[in-house]
Amino acid sequence: MQQSFLTISPKTVGEKALRIHYMEEKPKNSKGLIIFLHGFPQFWYVWKPYLDHFSKKGFHVVAPDMRGFNDSDKPNTKSSYEMKYLINDVLELIRHCGYEKTIVVGHDWGGSVVWELAEHHPKKIEAAIVVNSPHRGAYAANIRKNPLLNLRQTLRSWYIYFFQLPILPELIMRCCNFAWLEHNFRSWAKNEKAFSNDDIERYKIALKKPGALTSTINYYRANTFGEFGMDVVRASMGKKQFGKISVPSLLLWGDQDPPLDRRLTDNMDGFFTATFKTVHISDGSHWILQEHFDRVCEEIERFIDDLNN
Repeated sequence: MQQSFLTISPKTVGEKALRIHYMEEKPKNSKGLIIFLHGFPQFWYVWKPYLDHFSKKGFHVVAPDMRGFNDSDKPNTKSSYEMKYLINDVLELIRHCGYEKTIVVGHDWGGSVVWELAEHHPKKIEAAIVVNSPHRGAYAANIRKNPLLNLRQTLRSWYIYFFQLPILPELIMRCCNFAWLEHNFRSWAKNEKAFSNDDIERYKIALKKPGALTSTINYYRANTFGEFGMDVVRASMGKKQFGKISVPSLLLWGDQDPPLDRRLTDNMDGFFTATFKTVHISDGSHWILQEHFDRVCEEIERFIDDLNN
């Protein structure tokens, strides 16, 4: 496995070029490209066993540190983390790797990026695979139909609103050697062996890098009440409709996810015109990538194989 950097040219005068760090494994006779996108508060390392697994299956595998995380550049402005820039980073990565299209797999914020890519750039996406990240349209439709779910989900997502505050979230997260981070991993997981001490230390080190903590929290600050988040509000009020996704899509969902209610995934079929499949893992949490590695690999492989048959 080797590390590389992609330099993204500035789009407007006054911006700086952005360097995205990524890890990759490229077999001699590649079966195609798979890009893996992490979420908060992780980085490319969450995908390491998946890179090993799928490279052995013959795929060219790539896992970037998304902008603001770990060894990728960390723009200072909150607006630099708006969804449109996150999407563009992946499009540039596809081009940089020399492919016309890719299978893209994402968890948490990475999953949100996958849904947006699949809706707005279907010609670049061979298949969309998302792990515990709700589709915005389904999210809005389900909370609109169920006010109790809306209230319950707002309470479960309290930290998203806490992250809107300046400075305080960074102070609390950094306190006691990132005790919040460790608690987040340990208490949310249904399998106590999901994270080793070494795993958690790696995530702490990544967030301790200069600027990283604010940059990663800026994903929430830039998008919750920005266009990305407010479109969900408008849709929940019946004032917006999301486009339908025309690429084959798979949703893997750990049903014991503390911050995300399982019912957010109800009635998703209407948002897709191509193959869509949902797999619920009843004893999985938000961290099913660590808890159910074999099952996740099996479901992804089966989905990809079905596309090719």
